[in-house]
Amino acid sequence: MRHSALFLAASLGLVLASSAFASDRPDPAKLTTKCQDKAAKQFDVKSDYIQLQPLQAADSGYSIAGIADAGMDGKKSFTCQFDKKGKLANLVPEAK
Repeated sequence: MRHSALFLAASLGLVLASSAFASDRPDPAKLTTKCQDKAAKQFDVKSDYIQLQPLQAADSGYSIAGIADAGMDGKKSFTCQFDKKGKLANLVPEAK
């Protein structure tokens, strides 16, 4: 009986520790939405005209590469850069 209680306590501790670790990572869907919204505003287009690549881990946090279709102004490449907590740090347009 005592071994069961110890096992249960250890299991609960492991679950709590792993869920705390998982919550430290930002939600990729939220980062994608932040990037899409910022790019749409930056390039003055609807968010439907923004195409994004998958989220990538970077040295300073995360990044998402994308292209904005600005119609007559052409397609504009950019990268959204996030810190390790998921805060949007920069939207960097690609120079041509």
